[in-house]
Amino acid sequence: MKGGSLKDALSAVGHLAHLKAGEVLFSTGEPCQNVFLIIQGKVRCDADGKEPLIREDGDMLSLVDLLTGSRHSRTCVGVTDVELLFIPKEQINEMLEAADNVMAMTMKASAVRVAIAQEGAPG
Repeated sequence: MKGGSLKDALSAVGHLAHLKAGEVLFSTGEPCQNVFLIIQGKVRCDADGKEPLIREDGDMLSLVDLLTGSRHSRTCVGVTDVELLFIPKEQINEMLEAADNVMAMTMKASAVRVAIAQEGAPG
């Protein structure tokens, strides 16, 4: 495998957690303190007036909210039992500070663009 991916880097600093089916991972409006990487299982993410999103193995949750400094934009609940990694905001910030500043600025700018696109998407 060439070059480390963001998921590989997150796996190195993440903490293993489990979410039961029907259990709430986080709710809309709560402060965003962690990024979540789903290892196995499915999570449903709901927001008022928008189509629900189903996230599964390999998907990341909360990265855009964390990078843009906003609160959680959706409520996410386990559809199945879920195994996931949670990565505290401090670890993400340390990774960004350790990385080249241009990369950090690019990631933040990309996250803002995604957030704007998601808010403007029909649904």
